[in-house]
Amino acid sequence: MFSDHPDAKRGFTLRAALVAIGVSLFLLTSSTYIALKFGLLPWPIIFSVIVSGGLLKLVNRGKSVSIHEINCAQAGSSIGGLIAGGIAFTVPGILYLNQARNTELAWPNPWFLAFLTVTAGLLGLLLSVPLKYRFVDEEQLPYPAGTAGAELLRAGKAGGKQLAMIVSVAAAAGAFALLRDVYFPGGYVLSSLVASGIAISFLPYPLMVGGGFILGPRAGFSWFGGAVLGWIVLAPLLVKSGITPESPVPLLQNLGMGMVLGSGTGFFLLYIAPRVKSIFEPLFSFKAAGAKWLWLLTLFCLGALVLSDVPPLAALLTLAGVWVTVAIAARMTGETNIDPLEQFGIFVGLIVAAVFAALGLDLSLSALFMLITFVSVACAIAGDAGHDFKSATILGTRFSDIVKVDLIAVVAAGLAAPFVIELVRVGFHDMLFTAEMPAPQAQMVAGSIWGFQHPQAFYTGFAGAFLLEISNRFSPVKWRNKLLLMPMGIGLFLGPGLAIPLALGAALRVFVDEKHKSHYQLGVLLAAGVMGGEGFSGFSAGALTVFGIDHRVGSLYLGAFFTLIFFVGLFKLFRLPANNQFET
Repeated sequence: MFSDHPDAKRGFTLRAALVAIGVSLFLLTSSTYIALKFGLLPWPIIFSVIVSGGLLKLVNRGKSVSIHEINCAQAGSSIGGLIAGGIAFTVPGILYLNQARNTELAWPNPWFLAFLTVTAGLLGLLLSVPLKYRFVDEEQLPYPAGTAGAELLRAGKAGGKQLAMIVSVAAAAGAFALLRDVYFPGGYVLSSLVASGIAISFLPYPLMVGGGFILGPRAGFSWFGGAVLGWIVLAPLLVKSGITPESPVPLLQNLGMGMVLGSGTGFFLLYIAPRVKSIFEPLFSFKAAGAKWLWLLTLFCLGALVLSDVPPLAALLTLAGVWVTVAIAARMTGETNIDPLEQFGIFVGLIVAAVFAALGLDLSLSALFMLITFVSVACAIAGDAGHDFKSATILGTRFSDIVKVDLIAVVAAGLAAPFVIELVRVGFHDMLFTAEMPAPQAQMVAGSIWGFQHPQAFYTGFAGAFLLEISNRFSPVKWRNKLLLMPMGIGLFLGPGLAIPLALGAALRVFVDEKHKSHYQLGVLLAAGVMGGEGFSGFSAGALTVFGIDHRVGSLYLGAFFTLIFFVGLFKLFRLPANNQFET
């Protein structure tokens, strides 16, 4: 099933697998928090490269480590961040409907959800194998994040000092976030303008500054533009006109959701139509002997969906949808570095619901959530696997070794993910779906299934974004080169509180790109450390509340712990030698 180049070098080792599991679980927890609090999930590959390389050098007592062993470890490490997105963007929508619509949907059994997550991840990974031979080997799609990780490794710039730097920066961000949540949880609100319908707030989130730097100016300023359009321009107009005499926020959020889905739909249509043959042909022309394992796994997936209360017909339709959407996700990620995984899930879910409605059959909301989650996880892993395969091709690492470590990481992170989201459900129940933790993608999934509070606003946003995406294809002036509608819709949904620090990060990226281009990788390293540190510290504080520790007390103790780690990291940073080269 896996065809290695004869010159490819071995990279799979026991310690690489153990490092991959450990970092993957860290990214699972921190990324779950980030996804729910900020609606943000950048590719974790650069973070995985640095941390995996540093940990392997640490385990090897500072001696040189094979670049291929590090490449295997980083490939598995990034899996946890993508599985976090597949779960956090979808499953909490059940809680949203129970709160906002007074439904009584049962929370999924964690063991059944774990089985569903693992099988979805494995299916997404194995479906990516035939796609690798077409998209990576033949068409040589760029897969930007995978290419960046490979170039970072090839330059030998991942090791002990970089790990110490990440630890220091992450600990500082974590300590700041914990103390902020105790003494300054609501940020700063410009209350004098609230009566006019203008809601301007500033939330001091280092994580968002780091996210803005990684996303770059187009996405960052588009996000900020959406917040300004909605909360500073439209909000006072809505209040003044009497359309929303109380609060314009729900209407603006529905408008933003419509923009996100409309932009995604338009982009899918423009993207898929010209590439139908090249996207889907590899899947259905795959004749390797190992294909039987793919079909066997598909049967296991059918069982996992049925165990999750998805009717057999809906399960079969879902699996057919996965075969289609995984191929689209793999190619889209390869060309654009974008993988809107929850939107793939929504599209398949709506198609299945439409078929059941046409046949007069019942399909429960719980079943819809489970099948959307299944599709989202599979598409998340397919996108991540493409980056791993690209990195292996550039560096000459054995393809089969990458698949092995990814398989192990999918099982480990997939089994843990339902219990991480369970901790979120218990530890953050008072914060979920508030300004503190809005979980925008989960709300979008729930709204797509149930219906939106302001459907006219949703349809307006959907139609406007869809038509703008289509018009950009034929317009002589390509506005998309400067404006991205999907992050603009998210900014409109979340408001200026998060958009301001995100725009600050984007502005820092512009400064680095124009004035200090050689410091780009350092900027990415610091941004990744900030995001990981704040995400992990926030999740840890929530987890302590599950065990009965007061949130304020737990945050102060954790803040002291992270401060200690900060100084330990600084000590290591100045003590370690500068040489970080690897054996090739």
